[in-house]
Amino acid sequence: MTVANPPYDLAVVYRICPVMSRTAPAVFGRDKFLLSKVALESFKESLGKLRVKMWVLLDNCPPEYEKLFTDLWDAKDLVLERHPGIGNRGTLHRQYQILCEQEDCELIYLAEDDYVYHPNSFEDVVSLLREHPEVDFVTPYYHRDYDTLPMHRHHQRTLEHGGRTWKTVKTTTGTFATRRTHLRKTQWVFRTLLQKVLFSEQTDVGVWLALTKYDVFNPLSWMTWPLKSPYFGWSLFTAWWTCWRQILFGRKYSLWVATPSLCTHLADGLMPPDYDWDAELKRRVEATKKELASK
Repeated sequence: MTVANPPYDLAVVYRICPVMSRTAPAVFGRDKFLLSKVALESFKESLGKLRVKMWVLLDNCPPEYEKLFTDLWDAKDLVLERHPGIGNRGTLHRQYQILCEQEDCELIYLAEDDYVYHPNSFEDVVSLLREHPEVDFVTPYYHRDYDTLPMHRHHQRTLEHGGRTWKTVKTTTGTFATRRTHLRKTQWVFRTLLQKVLFSEQTDVGVWLALTKYDVFNPLSWMTWPLKSPYFGWSLFTAWWTCWRQILFGRKYSLWVATPSLCTHLADGLMPPDYDWDAELKRRVEATKKELASK
């Protein structure tokens, strides 16, 4: 008996809000709608010919934000959820819930509203997950910290795929691709993100260290990380505080990133070093402003 192909290549939950980050590039002029439009249109371009089911979590967004999505997606592939300001942790938890419960696709992506992508680049993420079962999680964003912070120096596995070199890394942000199977098993770990821990909270670095298990058993890291980076030292502590069961008894997961990077996070000082993202953003912003002015 022949099993029909699934209707979608990728299931995406896209989180968006109208609040502008303090670290957003100056080219956007504190205009979150402009940034959101540039980012979303680049994401759509990055998908190429992929068949995508899209959920959108609109957190306290004005109506014009909804139109960004309805202009780009067919109604049958789009689900809009309007929320009254539930915040970062609220939308994160809803994101995990949707992607774990949906039955449209095994391959999933957790998206945020402040990334700009290269055209057609996401086809490589999907094919990587399909063809390489050893790849558990994929980040499209090559963080500049991978090259500048000593905490990221470690032995890396590499593979060649889609004309890029992919390598293992310790941590990333909350934007990543994986399999639904993996998220169902690890969502309790991700749900500790932003959880209260003593006088602060769990970090994304803490979550990823618990999953990839880099340095969590290394006494030298415990001694040196707080001196080199208080944030990384704290994250090593929160990994154990909130996720000790995963560290001791859970499996070790691999996290992979491409070089050159498939996208950039829209944060000053954090853009990947392998491409002139400033020029790319300027070009996109100018084109978008002309389009908006003509309407």
